[in-house]
Amino acid sequence: MGVTGGWFSTELELGDGEVSLSETSIMAAATYHPGPSFGFDLALGAIVDGEMGDHAGDVSAGFAVSAAATWLALFETERRPFVLLSLSLAGSRTEAVSDDGEAHALSAADARVGAMVGKSFGPATPYAVARAFGGPVSWTLGGEEVTGGDAHHYTVGAGAALRFARRVHVAVEGMALGEQSATLSASLAL
Repeated sequence: MGVTGGWFSTELELGDGEVSLSETSIMAAATYHPGPSFGFDLALGAIVDGEMGDHAGDVSAGFAVSAAATWLALFETERRPFVLLSLSLAGSRTEAVSDDGEAHALSAADARVGAMVGKSFGPATPYAVARAFGGPVSWTLGGEEVTGGDAHHYTVGAGAALRFARRVHVAVEGMALGEQSATLSASLAL
């Protein structure tokens, strides 16, 4: 069981132009590992705040959901790092003030594939990560409903996990290239 707080910022291609979007969210997640190589996550949470950049449109509170599967493709050894592959599906719905001054539904869905490479040093595990993604974003702009997607379709960064006890983990991640984001999470193994 865990909780994650996060923020992201990106550019969306909507209609005939680009619109910047940033959101903060909080998610609660449950993870199940049927064995040492595979994991399944289900998360449900809330979009807390956000902004549609050039239009200075406020993004109101909304909901978000995600499901993911992970596979430890390469186990870590004394000299070798681990490689973790992931696949996730996510969706969100909120409202954002558009160029007409009115709040309109803002919905998004995406599928992501990712690869993480890391190495444990005692209780700390630093890692590098890259993800590619795609999916539709729908909103109202210029009085018309428009559908588009992220201008980047990728995100690259690094993070670190820290084990405070056998069952308590805290992680921080920052993605600087492509879609930019930062997350802080804490989990408890039951």
